Amino acid sequence: MTDRREEAVDVLRQNRHEGYTIPSATLYPYQWNWDSAFVAVGLAHADPAAAKRELRTLLDAMWPNGMVPQIAFWADAEGYFPGPEEWDAGTDEVQTSGITQPPMLVPAARHVYETTGDDAFRDELLPLLDRHLSWWVDERSFDGDTVYVRHPWATGMDDSPAWVPVLESFAPEEITDDLDYVREDRKSADLSEQRPTDWDYDRYVALVRQGKALDWDEARLREECPFLVEDALTNAIFVRACDDLAALYASAGDQRKADEWRRQAEHSRAGMRERLWDEELGTFVSYDRVGDRPLRVNSVAGLIGVFGEVPTNEQFARLRENLRENFLTYDYACPSYVGPEMDYDRYWRGPVWTNVNWLLADGLRRYGAVDLADRIEGDSLELLEREGFREYFNPETGAGRGSDRFSWSAALYLDWTTHE
Repeated sequence: MTDRREEAVDVLRQNRHEGYTIPSATLYPYQWNWDSAFVAVGLAHADPAAAKRELRTLLDAMWPNGMVPQIAFWADAEGYFPGPEEWDAGTDEVQTSGITQPPMLVPAARHVYETTGDDAFRDELLPLLDRHLSWWVDERSFDGDTVYVRHPWATGMDDSPAWVPVLESFAPEEITDDLDYVREDRKSADLSEQRPTDWDYDRYVALVRQGKALDWDEARLREECPFLVEDALTNAIFVRACDDLAALYASAGDQRKADEWRRQAEHSRAGMRERLWDEELGTFVSYDRVGDRPLRVNSVAGLIGVFGEVPTNEQFARLRENLRENFLTYDYACPSYVGPEMDYDRYWRGPVWTNVNWLLADGLRRYGAVDLADRIEGDSLELLEREGFREYFNPETGAGRGSDRFSWSAALYLDWTTHE
């Protein structure tokens, strides 16, 4: 295990650029939002200074309105589409994408603070984290409780079958007159089979070009964008982020702000329980605000509600049953999706991902389901030790898939093995 920990540290060192860590040299040459959050979690013990710098750099890319973008293009790099010219977005300091990702940076900031005890770091980040979560409430919520995203990439689980009904609801030509592009994500024949199809990509690109045409104006996009989805995973992380921001404020002695964010967490938690819970499936599902319909897919995203302590006791009993009967019957937990479109090797259509396993195991422990958390954590460690730090894994064979020397896989290995 010591050798594997040393390798994990080396992966993160090799992937580190000036103040941030790229996900993988194979495919992702920039800074990604929730990737950096998971990297900071893993670095908190191994290299606290690097962990703090990772989050500072990510927040340096925050827009004036409080949005923290999905990608920050800090350096020139070839071989990635869509790059900075395609997005035409960002700040005076850095070009960025025009969308965000789940606000995992707040739980990561709390984790780094509680690991290091660095009050100055906490106090520096507090107003920035507050501005970011306030942006979610002000700009990405119809009713002040559940929040929405406007692109599959913003969910972090962009190839999920959950998005198919929404993507089917519009033709790319309806929202852009330019669909010429060249994909750069198919580095090999093997990787090509694992990536989203051209049908999906046409719609991804169309949504980007619509956003650019509308100058990334949230009010206009709320009226015109065909993809406005209250994502179950994003909302679970948002609830947890509100609780964690409250805890950070409480540790700084600001009880008024702590109470404010606790109230927001409870308000959003109630909204998820009411709008996003699916009793028949035994999980939380995402909601299509444009089509006014639940997106009834049994995805690991719905199980992540436990990370935000969202399920009631009754809902958790049903969720646990779903987890055991539908997700833990595979040789390796936890597949990202189970159902008729399941594909063990295709991106978010079935493979095991270490980051969602980390979120799920953390949440299960909060409900006292230690046996289930241990199974998921144990399977994750076995995969990482056997296959190396791959992007994702086949739930039946355990074969590593996607990119190799993947940063959050290395980082979360460090976190798991630190606590053993």
